[in-house]
Amino acid sequence: MASSIHKVPRNRLRWIPRDLRLAHEYCFFLHDECVRLLAEYEAARAHIVTVKFRSKVENRNFTKIARTSPIEAMRATGYPDEARRVILNTVTMAMVSDCLHHLYEALRCMEKRKVVVAHNLLRKPLTDNLMYLSWMLGDEDAFYAAFTAEDGDAVISRAMASQRLAILETTLATLPIANVLTASFVHEALFKRNNPYGLYGLFQHAVHLVTAKHAELRTEPENFNFIFKNHNDDDLYELLYAVLPQLMLYLSHVIVGLFDRMRAMDAGAHRAFEVRSILGLYFVEGGENEGYALAQMDNVRGYRCAVCEHPFSLTPHNAARLVLADAYRCVRCRRVQPFPYSWLF
Repeated sequence: MASSIHKVPRNRLRWIPRDLRLAHEYCFFLHDECVRLLAEYEAARAHIVTVKFRSKVENRNFTKIARTSPIEAMRATGYPDEARRVILNTVTMAMVSDCLHHLYEALRCMEKRKVVVAHNLLRKPLTDNLMYLSWMLGDEDAFYAAFTAEDGDAVISRAMASQRLAILETTLATLPIANVLTASFVHEALFKRNNPYGLYGLFQHAVHLVTAKHAELRTEPENFNFIFKNHNDDDLYELLYAVLPQLMLYLSHVIVGLFDRMRAMDAGAHRAFEVRSILGLYFVEGGENEGYALAQMDNVRGYRCAVCEHPFSLTPHNAARLVLADAYRCVRCRRVQPFPYSWLF
C-alpha cells in the first residue's frame, strides 16, 4: 500500500495513523471533487430552469400566481415537467451542499483526534443524505411522487425503513462502479446492527450516551458510550477507514450521476473522475488491487521527469500521487512536479 501522497498537508496528518493516511487523503479527494463540481454547477447556473412563455397572457397569469408560489404558477400555466425539474434540481443542490459540509467537518475532526465528534457528523450524510440522493438517482419518479405527496414525510419515512437495500441495488446498477462495490456491502456497513465491521453501532454510540434497545448496541454496565474512550486509541480509526473509502466512492458517484442528469458533464471529465476514483480506491486497498491499478496506468510510462528527464517510474506511491494529486515525484532527482493525469482523458 502506498504511503501518504501529501494531498493533505503533513501537519494535518500527524494524528492520523500512518497506515491510514492514504485512505484519509482519498476520502478528501472524493470530497474535493464533489465540492468542485457543486461550485462549477452553481457558477454555471446549471440548476436554473428557464421557461419561454407562449403568450403575454400566460406570462401575466404566471406572474400573478408566482407571488405566492412559483412552483404552483408553473403547474397552473402548463409547465408541470419544468416545475418538477425545479424541485429536483433545488433539492439536489441543497442536499449535496449539506452533505459535503458534514463530510468536511467530520474528516477535519478525524485529523484532530475528535473521533466521536467525527462519527456524529458522519451519521447524517452517510445514513440520510446518501439514501435520499440514491433514491433520487435510482428511481426519480418514485422519489418525486413521495416528496410531493400530501403525506410526503410519512411516505418517505416508510420507504427509508423498508426499501433501503432495493434503492441501493437499483441505484448501483446505474453507476460505473457496479463491479467495484455491492449494494449489500453498502447496506450492511451502514445499517446492519450486528455487523462488527459496520458503522451503525458506532454511529448510535456516538449520538447517544446510553443505548439499551438492542442487545448488540447495549451500553456496558457502569459506563456511558465513548465518554471514557482514550483518544490515543487507533481502533475507531481502523474501523472507520476500513469502510469509509468505499462508502464515499459510492456517494461521490451518486452525486456525479445527479449532476450529470441536471446538465450533461464533459465526457472526458466524467471519464477522468471514474478512472481516478476507482484506481484511487485500489491503491487504498493495496494487495492485488494495487497491482491491478498499476497495470492500468501504462499510458504514463512514456513520460519523463521535466527536470532530469529520467523516465517515469510507477511505484505505488508515485502512481497514487498521479491519480489523486495530479503530481509526480521523480525517483532520481526526487523533485515533485505537477503532472495533469486527469487531462489524459
